[in-house]
Amino acid sequence: MKNHKLFIACLIVSFVQNASFAQIKLKKLGDFQPATGEWFEASAVALDSGNNKLLTFENGEGVLVNGPSGRTEHLVSKQSFGDVELHIEFLLPKGSNSGVYLQSKYEVQIFDSYGKEQPQYSDCGGIYERWDKSKPAGQKGYEGIAPRTNACLPLGQWQSFDILFRAPRFDATGKKIKNAIFEKVALNGIIIHQNKAVSGTTRSGKEGPEVAMAPLMLQGDHGPVAYRNIRIRTLDNVQDSKPNEWVDLFNETSDGPDYDFVVHGNASQAETEAMFQYEGGELKVMYDWDELAAPHAMAVTKKTFSHYDLKLEFKWGERRFEPRRNRKRDAGLLYHCQVGTYAWPPSLEYQIQEGDCGDLWSILNCRCDVLKDGKLSTIKVADYSRSMKWSEAEREGWNEILLEVRGDKARYYLNGTLVNEIVNASYGGLTTDSGFIGLQAEYAELTYRNIQIRELPTLKE
Repeated sequence: MKNHKLFIACLIVSFVQNASFAQIKLKKLGDFQPATGEWFEASAVALDSGNNKLLTFENGEGVLVNGPSGRTEHLVSKQSFGDVELHIEFLLPKGSNSGVYLQSKYEVQIFDSYGKEQPQYSDCGGIYERWDKSKPAGQKGYEGIAPRTNACLPLGQWQSFDILFRAPRFDATGKKIKNAIFEKVALNGIIIHQNKAVSGTTRSGKEGPEVAMAPLMLQGDHGPVAYRNIRIRTLDNVQDSKPNEWVDLFNETSDGPDYDFVVHGNASQAETEAMFQYEGGELKVMYDWDELAAPHAMAVTKKTFSHYDLKLEFKWGERRFEPRRNRKRDAGLLYHCQVGTYAWPPSLEYQIQEGDCGDLWSILNCRCDVLKDGKLSTIKVADYSRSMKWSEAEREGWNEILLEVRGDKARYYLNGTLVNEIVNASYGGLTTDSGFIGLQAEYAELTYRNIQIRELPTLKE
């Protein structure tokens, strides 16, 4: 399965009787409030070869550009958001400046900062400072947070943010009881912030009181910039933890499901319903699919998990689809998923594949070591790296998986046999001890059932 390149175009869908689209893709000016100024749509944007302070473009759709001068209105989404996972890509020329404002208030800075050795809050990826006009000169700005490292790419390259944001919390009277938090910010696959709180609106954010839900805003008045592949996954329907209790991994809440279906490509609602059916604790994959070829997909949680036991059973169906119609049936249990907005995210995988169940794959910028018989071995650094299972425990029909995750460590069991063990999980240059959980659909009929998780208390708790 790992010979495929990562495709970033995807569609996320939640299943509530008839599937409804849950991911918001901001790809047209019509997705934003009407005051769009000089912003226009293009099919391609690049650095001007004759003047690296400008951008060139081709007419079309898919990319948003802030006008010929780079001095225009901000873009403000029509829809409001609370807790979200945001993926956004940007391109800017030399010396330019922009910003991504979560809830129109909390800015992650975009700036031409490539090569700077000690980035500040005002450099690319910085959480911009707050501003108090009443303070003396030189003291008006405060609480800016610099990125922990400079992860910028050279001019002319598209760059990306993956942001996990938690909105401020309020009590029944409207009083704020918890600050907004940037739980994780990755720039070009490198983590630059973790668990950074902001006590209020950053400079140039929308004025007024903080709120639970508000639009996304893209800065348009500080120089040329282009944006594309803006994907927002709402994370509001998350259930409270029940430590030491086995519960279903996928559930319905009063506000909707606590999981999403992520399908690669521009799948329709009908195609997504043919890809997944979830009912009575059983997830059926591709049994209603009626084409020879199929996209890959994933059912993924809206909640991140850290210390837990996860168990499930799986059984292969009969049919296989292109591009794996004549190959082994294949799927996977993905954990420590660092993003949930596309079907093959940076993650660690418990391989589910005929003859290879229990293999480990480290995907994209997720890394780990393997521990066997007390000896540590490091997996080679590659987009997709493999460590084969230790023993044959697979059987015909239903197979039982148990995944024990303890922060940055995990053990793989198949039908009661330990087949793999990992330690020192990392992503983007830092230890990773948590992430979303996903079950893959990869070109073959498959049923998952009895999918349950038991969260465990940690020392911090």
